Amino acid sequence: MTAHLVTGDGNPELLVAAREALGWTQKQLAEQLTLLSKADPEISQGYVSRVEKGSLSVSGDRLELFSAALEVTPDFLAGEGKLWSLGDGCVYHRNRKSTKASTLRALHAQVNLLRLFLRRLAAGSTVTLREFNLVPMQVGGLDGPEDAARALRRELELPEGPIESVTEVAERVGALVVPMSLGGREVDATSLHPPGEAPVFVINTDAPADRQRFTQAHELGHIACAPALDLDAEEMAQAFASEFLAPVAQVRPDLQAAPITPARLLQLKARWRISAAALLRRALDLGVVTDSRYRTLNTQMSALGWKTAEPEPLPHEAATAVPTLLRAAVDAAGGVEAAAALAGTTVVKLRAMLGDQLLGVLDD
Repeated sequence: MTAHLVTGDGNPELLVAAREALGWTQKQLAEQLTLLSKADPEISQGYVSRVEKGSLSVSGDRLELFSAALEVTPDFLAGEGKLWSLGDGCVYHRNRKSTKASTLRALHAQVNLLRLFLRRLAAGSTVTLREFNLVPMQVGGLDGPEDAARALRRELELPEGPIESVTEVAERVGALVVPMSLGGREVDATSLHPPGEAPVFVINTDAPADRQRFTQAHELGHIACAPALDLDAEEMAQAFASEFLAPVAQVRPDLQAAPITPARLLQLKARWRISAAALLRRALDLGVVTDSRYRTLNTQMSALGWKTAEPEPLPHEAATAVPTLLRAAVDAAGGVEAAAALAGTTVVKLRAMLGDQLLGVLDD
């Protein structure tokens, strides 16, 4: 995808991304532009469409108007920035099949903007983003995603057994982990990994901690594996996550040590730090329980209400790389508002995008 940039004018791609990140249609943006400018006659959807196609340029006061409506700075909209889409092979999301295309489109725009905000903050502060130099393993044929999971554990010299913090592991390989509310449970995560750059993982804080851990391991699978063309990328990442969090050589003895019951699954959940549901699925995949027993236990867990919320929730993990970047940017810029402007947006939008676990960094 090529950035369309005319010096002093709004970049059409960034204008589109800023609108889609808000979940707005062109008509809704036109209405907001009309409201802010008190224009008579009203600004039309057709006008917005021509601007976004690059048929009409916006600069000066009109660029300021778009900036106010879209909650980003004029220099951000007039800047240069490559945006990435699902078809480029470096944008991923973990979501329910029922998730609307418009929801995914908004999330893809948000993670693209977030990447640009973070890179602008790093450029204006003393922080150098960690280089991402993990070489993905070719997956397909003789080597499966499980092999890639074991290889990564060896490369990082992780001890046998449960992983204490998946967030820490993701940050060690150079990922920027951003926990934020995604407004429900439709989407667990979205991630962006442009070639040669630090991956950005947006993890849904509306999900329980065990789900967040599995989701991060899933996203790690996307950057640690180079799948063959005939391999489903999501299934590959799922298999990677299962082996990365609970290696077969170590979890199988635990699963076989006592009969699998809901109570036993809770014991193993506390040890392995993954959900009872994921452990039950692992037991099925490893042949520790039969299909019939798996269905029976699933029914029992559903009757106990565990499908909605499992008991004995795990503590949430804390990201450190992005908070460190934010603190450095605030110090370098001389305040929160100046740091937000450095990023290319407003304090309100930056707070909304960066999520509950990072808000304290932006407090005056």
